[in-house]
Amino acid sequence: MAEKIYPKGIVTFKKNDKAPSFVLGTIVITPNELNKWLKENLSLLTEYKGEKQLKLQVLQGKEKLTLVVDTWKPAEKVEAVAPAPICEPEVLPTDDLPF
Repeated sequence: MAEKIYPKGIVTFKKNDKAPSFVLGTIVITPNELNKWLKENLSLLTEYKGEKQLKLQVLQGKEKLTLVVDTWKPAEKVEAVAPAPICEPEVLPTDDLPF
């Protein structure tokens, strides 16, 4: 498993005990810190419809939700090429068959 990368400038907090059931927690984003971190980690950005983006996964930690950079990339497709025959196959005569 790859090492988890936590983006700087984004902090998560667990749900307040008095919050309604549909609240899962709180996320605080510090734009200056996040922008600095993004500039230092351009290789973590992906592209979608011509736009750069940072893909994050939301994980359930022991006490709160956490955000980690999603670094999964699909494997490159390699087209299979049929090997060339080493020699011509032997052709058997069809009129000498015993049946």
